Amino acid sequence: MLDRTAEFLMKRKDNQGGFEKNPRALDSFGGASKEITDAYIVYSLAEASFQNEKVKVELEKTLETAQKTADPYQLALLTNALLQYKDARAANVLKTLLAKQDKEGFWEGKTHSITRSTGEGLQIETTALAVLAMLKSKDKPMQNLQSGINYILSKRSPYGSFGNTQSTVLALKALTEYAKFAKQTQEDGTVEVYLDDKKIATHNYKAGTREPIVLKNLQAGLSEGRHRLKVRYVGVKNPLPYSFSINYATSLPNSSTKCALKLETKLADTKIKMGETVRLKTTLQNVQNEAQPMTVAIVGIPAGLSAQPWQLKELQEKKIVDFYEITGNNVVFYYRQLLANEKREINLDLKADISGTYEANASSAYLYYTNEYKYWTKAERVTVQR
Repeated sequence: MLDRTAEFLMKRKDNQGGFEKNPRALDSFGGASKEITDAYIVYSLAEASFQNEKVKVELEKTLETAQKTADPYQLALLTNALLQYKDARAANVLKTLLAKQDKEGFWEGKTHSITRSTGEGLQIETTALAVLAMLKSKDKPMQNLQSGINYILSKRSPYGSFGNTQSTVLALKALTEYAKFAKQTQEDGTVEVYLDDKKIATHNYKAGTREPIVLKNLQAGLSEGRHRLKVRYVGVKNPLPYSFSINYATSLPNSSTKCALKLETKLADTKIKMGETVRLKTTLQNVQNEAQPMTVAIVGIPAGLSAQPWQLKELQEKKIVDFYEITGNNVVFYYRQLLANEKREINLDLKADISGTYEANASSAYLYYTNEYKYWTKAERVTVQR
């Protein structure tokens, strides 16, 4: 499969140091800029141990472009490729990349990634690529490396993901390679956790420890309002990376002001009889004056009601939605893209199956590759009578 894929890419070379794109470019991947697409292809071929000589012109073009744009995302892709090919120029490019690390530990691309990720997704992808480059280098810059790992770990969700699909895959790849590099603690040490400057937990560990160091049940003292948690290492030269997980529940999360979308749901009636149907109207809108890439709307369905499979299929056949899936009591709708200020309306006739009073999950909308910015709308409540 690798050989066939590489052969296809070779046939797409444009003889100018890049690769020809499919002009249709329907997916978010096709929407990435030529410079980023070319750099990602060169990076991919290098990672697959494809012969350097066959992409020499493309590698040189990527080097020229990345140095010109000074885009950390492109520089990270380039550095990985150069190191993979044992190119002596990798050291200088890595030095340029390291200088662009934010004080919070992350690197951020200037525009977007290969999947057109922006926001935290772009930060995680770029940082993961930078970490992978540092781990490939002979003289590993430990301070930069540790800061990058800490940032990635800080973005881990309680469900084990790191933002969107692409950023999660790259984050896991970076963390896996880092785990191989640092298989055990190198020194004795103590880790302390502070809540509002008051120590609430401590743990001593020995050099050579391989098992995870876990400090549980830190919720004592947490009350409503803002709090400051601090992790402190004592008696160590190199602090260990850590992640902090907190779980909470709310019926309606706060919407992000940075979300490019707006979502509304409305049930035609709140009291119906078993066997009847009630219309759920969902309105999804791009509130920006520019087109948006792949978009997701997750619509909550009250538990006593159900969406009708024939109608969902019809929505896709009539191009009202591009794709859909049912997950629990949610129907997930996907759009390849939304045009500037475009509004989409989805009508579902929900069938009342079981009597009782039910409240749906809150519905949400977001850009697939910028999923930290969500728009939430209230849950629908309905009573089904016998």
